[in-house]
Amino acid sequence: MDYARLVSQEENEKIYSMKAYSKSLKTIINLVIVYTKNSKGKWSHKIYFSTDLEQEWNEILEMYRLRFQIEFLYRDAKQYAGLNHCEARSRKKLDFHWNMSLTTINLAKIIHWIPKKNENPKEEIVFSMNDIKTQYYNQLLLERFISMFGINPELPKNKRKNKRFLDFGKVAA
Repeated sequence: MDYARLVSQEENEKIYSMKAYSKSLKTIINLVIVYTKNSKGKWSHKIYFSTDLEQEWNEILEMYRLRFQIEFLYRDAKQYAGLNHCEARSRKKLDFHWNMSLTTINLAKIIHWIPKKNENPKEEIVFSMNDIKTQYYNQLLLERFISMFGINPELPKNKRKNKRFLDFGKVAA
């Protein structure tokens, strides 16, 4: 800690920043060391780094904190938007396919998560691609039932049941 400078200090968190030589990377890296105190008063630390020496410590932390969002984006794209289902061989076609899969997930988040977050900015809103898929599947199935059996969806009794049916199987409902 003799060489690191304290860049942020709060009651349960201390953040240090420094530039150091990395033997394994064989270059100078930009280090951010975050000490956090748990509920029992014990300090633990995490070390983050970047090879970009111009990057500020808070940018490095932000990038690492966004890492999980990026991983969820790829996971959802693989599971729900066919990211791995392309058989093309040309670079342009592969790029197009990947962009469409990732864009689909982002659009779903814009349509379903952002309006809820805008309504309650301080509330933790869970985004689940599985719930969105389930809701659209339920909607398709419900519309099929309504058309096949001649059900009037505008009756108050049916409106309540339609809402319950659309939410059926959702985890974060």
